[in-house]
Amino acid sequence: MTPEIATSSLFWFILVFYVSFVLGAGLFFARNNQSTEDFFFGGRRFSWWLIGMSMLATGVGSHSFAKYASKGFEYGFSSTMTYMNDWFFMPLLLFGWIPIIYYMKVNSIPEYFERRFNSTVRNLSTFTMILYLIGYIGIGLLALGSLLQPILGWDIETIIITIALISGIYVSLGGQTAIIFTDFLQGVVLLFAGLLIFGLGIAYLGGFDIFWNALSTTNKLPLADFNSPPDFNFVGVFWQDGVVGSVGFAFMNQAVIMRFLSSRSVAHARRATMMNVLVFLPIATIAVSNAGWVARAITNTSPEVLAETTNPNSIFTVVAGIVASSEAVFAFLVAAVVAALMSSLDSQINASAAVVVNDIYTPRAKNPSEKTRLRVSMLTSAGVTIIGIGAAFLFAQYGTIYEAHGAFHSVVTPPMVTMIFLGIFWQRFSAQAAVLSFVIGSVFIVLGIIYPFELITPFAHGTEFVPEKPYSYIRALYNLVACVSIGVIVTLLTKPPKNYDHIKGLTLWTIKDGAEHFKGAKVNPNAGITITVPGSEIIVSEDENNKICLPQKYMDQIKGNVGDLMYISDKRWYLGGLKSTHANLGSVSKFDGVIISKDVQRHAQFDLSRDLIIELEV
Repeated sequence: MTPEIATSSLFWFILVFYVSFVLGAGLFFARNNQSTEDFFFGGRRFSWWLIGMSMLATGVGSHSFAKYASKGFEYGFSSTMTYMNDWFFMPLLLFGWIPIIYYMKVNSIPEYFERRFNSTVRNLSTFTMILYLIGYIGIGLLALGSLLQPILGWDIETIIITIALISGIYVSLGGQTAIIFTDFLQGVVLLFAGLLIFGLGIAYLGGFDIFWNALSTTNKLPLADFNSPPDFNFVGVFWQDGVVGSVGFAFMNQAVIMRFLSSRSVAHARRATMMNVLVFLPIATIAVSNAGWVARAITNTSPEVLAETTNPNSIFTVVAGIVASSEAVFAFLVAAVVAALMSSLDSQINASAAVVVNDIYTPRAKNPSEKTRLRVSMLTSAGVTIIGIGAAFLFAQYGTIYEAHGAFHSVVTPPMVTMIFLGIFWQRFSAQAAVLSFVIGSVFIVLGIIYPFELITPFAHGTEFVPEKPYSYIRALYNLVACVSIGVIVTLLTKPPKNYDHIKGLTLWTIKDGAEHFKGAKVNPNAGITITVPGSEIIVSEDENNKICLPQKYMDQIKGNVGDLMYISDKRWYLGGLKSTHANLGSVSKFDGVIISKDVQRHAQFDLSRDLIIELEV
């Protein structure tokens, strides 16, 4: 069915229409990019529900459909194990990491490391972060190439290059605002498509009872065996995906960090995270895995329709071609997979550019202008995309995308995860320990690759050693133990500082200082009070001081002090913060109206025929 559909005009119309829409979004939102603050963080003004859905689209890419559908086909419901591992670190993320990076105005993870430790740690982490993000780009491109190849019949290299160019163009133009709004739509599309294929698959099989009975008892178990088979077991997946992978993604992935920092406040970043983990991700678990379950049921009942030897990496599109009720439905499902890639790839490209500009270019340039930084950001986005193509070809050497992604995580992530966690939760963790954790830990990681049997076996929990693919997952535990052990030992052998004033706000124990640092003054206890002001009362001044001045009647209502941070937004909640901005509260207005400086109006582009909501932030 699929080769014929791939040559039809309707199929191509739907795909071209979708891609054109995404490119159009990039051009439309490019007008909002007046600075790198806009390009990378969208002006830090968006609401929790918009951020939450776009975060889902960032995490659930085409690699998710390829990875979890393939494992669903091979092992059944236990393909969902990774998504069941996110619960244990959520309190640390919500009440530790998010307020630290937001209130301390951290623009990148390497910047945090310099402020927490020193410039050497920043340089080491910059290299690792770029490697990490480019790896994610490569995995996403390879996954989509694997999914589309059975349909289009093109060489996988041609598919990868084509998709990379399209993604690179619209991210280079639109920046974070384009990403957030298009990812919101793409998040809705990919969830709907994932659930649609489940419904179509059950209908194809003849009902849920037939689907359920076609699966073996092993296929119905939510967890794989503890330490077998060697290519998919509970203990390995827990340490690789649950700890190193998921913690790394939430705490160190620059794309996710930038999404937190695009929120209008810490409270909205927390709400977005909770909504993503508690609501969106459980639904996404079913959406990305069920094609594999349906495929297993079809193979068990009709092996002549779907052979056991089918390439697991392409199982989503193969099943879509079997169960789709029409040409248009199949084209929509394929477009959803493309959407999944775009929604993940765009964030990683934008994040890579942020690291290059903020942590490599700006510290070494001589006071570059915002216009120059913005131009470098756009050019870097294009360059990173090209490098990601090479990474995709490298990952193609692995047997499955799941294993390629896992091997990548287990090698690159442990040093960074170690530095983040010990840095946040242990004030005494020193700069010397961070450097040696990174350097010596990396040496142990390389030795584990060269001598896996000798070094990793003691950590393997009885997992079988397979020379062709030695310890596909459990090496993540060995790498993590090596890095943490070095960090702890060196710190204990290092003389502790007399005080920790230099890291105020950068650790869990000094988090209360963060809000004051963010504001630059004492926090107003009345934060959260809102007032509604008619647009007709707004006066735009010629000043460029990012201030708002309220008449006495509104000052009495909002109970603000000069210097307080205010959030001003269009009353239409469904804009998600697109027409909004932050400004500092100035002195009491001598007029009856509310005075805003022209740079505030230029950034938010308020429609002054509509009411505005003004909220006291801190």
